[in-house]
Amino acid sequence: MKKLPLFLLLLLALVLFFPVSNLIGLTGKNKPILPVSGKSDNFIKVTQILQNKCVDCHSPGMTRLPFYSELPIAKQLMAKDIEEAGARLILSKEIYSGAEAFTPLMLARLEKVINNGSMPPAQFLLMHWTDNLNDDEKAIILTWIAEERAKSSWSLDSAKTLKGEPIQPIPLKVDLNPDKVALGDKLFHDRLLSGDDTLNCASCHDLTRGGTDQAKVSTGIRGQQGPINSPTIYNAMYNIAQFWDGRAKDLQEQAAGPVANPMEMGAQWDNVVEKLKQASDYQNTFNKLYPALGLTKTTVTDAIAVFEQSLVTPNARFDEYLRGKQDVLTKDEKAGYNLFKANCASCHFGPVLGGLSYEKMGVKQDYFKLRGGKLTDVDNGRFNVTKQEKDRYFFKVPLLRNIELTHPYFHDGSVDNLADAVRIMGKVQVDKDFTGDEIGKIVAFLKTLTGEYKNKPLAQLTTEDVK
Repeated sequence: MKKLPLFLLLLLALVLFFPVSNLIGLTGKNKPILPVSGKSDNFIKVTQILQNKCVDCHSPGMTRLPFYSELPIAKQLMAKDIEEAGARLILSKEIYSGAEAFTPLMLARLEKVINNGSMPPAQFLLMHWTDNLNDDEKAIILTWIAEERAKSSWSLDSAKTLKGEPIQPIPLKVDLNPDKVALGDKLFHDRLLSGDDTLNCASCHDLTRGGTDQAKVSTGIRGQQGPINSPTIYNAMYNIAQFWDGRAKDLQEQAAGPVANPMEMGAQWDNVVEKLKQASDYQNTFNKLYPALGLTKTTVTDAIAVFEQSLVTPNARFDEYLRGKQDVLTKDEKAGYNLFKANCASCHFGPVLGGLSYEKMGVKQDYFKLRGGKLTDVDNGRFNVTKQEKDRYFFKVPLLRNIELTHPYFHDGSVDNLADAVRIMGKVQVDKDFTGDEIGKIVAFLKTLTGEYKNKPLAQLTTEDVK
């Protein structure tokens, strides 16, 4: 074998023992972004760390690149790294300064990569050794994340020691117009909203079945089978948007969709409004609550949306735990929560453990290949709304509140058993083969999330309770 020239050996030694960034330098020097007044000491430390360690991939317009960044291959690889980083977390000058707050999603993602050591990635550190986070820096960032969560209104009811948790209790009360809630409740259960007076909103969102129909796919007018699983209506007010693909911006827009969908309730809104106007009690109530508009599609959907905002399920055992009742959970349930935090809380966070982001179904492994069978249009997820390839197979993260009652699981309703759902999610989302013991503990924790409606445990609700 031919020996390497001495100068190449020396160069190799330098590369191995010193950060390449120190040897080659970086193009583009950034002036430090100074925090706005009033920021905490921890935030001042955090923003310095992030500007030193994360700017290269997560800050468009501020990226520092080595001299070879325009060379073939290197240019494509770096562009890909920066694109992927920006899709997960963007740190702008406003964020660095504190003029704009980190969202709960950003905090959850930052916490996850710090705890699992996945950022910066190994191949990045081959060239930027000094950009790795040390233990002190990690501790500073994690402490600050807990501080930020503690300041959120979501954490108002949490015990002092638990205000920094990624999950917060559902408030015991929701401040809504009671008359509009009552009107929306009546409309939600009225079959006049369907084309042939056979279905109502509760047909797919049964309040005695966890706010779902507990079917693989929903059944519409004339027995037509829909293409997708019906998500729960309970706690839907916390969603960033409605439907699995997020095509409705809010509950009012969502309420309008199924009524006019020929596969679902199969009606025309003009006809629905006319049918409702034939009932004098509806006319009088709408004229009283909506004097400027009366009974219209807009006011009908608004009333339904207000009622749906009332469908929150507080006072689960896990809520009691978050409020400070430590002995309400068993040892296994607490262990399940710790497993959940370590593996699932970067997507399933907030008061209802989800609904606040879109995530790819199959981050680490191909879910659809594992599932088998033919791909359908609804499997495209968010792509069907945006038509952007980057959104293919992305879905709004489902809420995990009352999850033991909302089977079958996933957008395709392909899994009936909660333990199987946990096993599959571990495999395709975080590349974990959970043991049977771990799955059992996570399931035990998930079952502590079942709450109450009208002061009665959700699992015990009857038709009479929700009339």
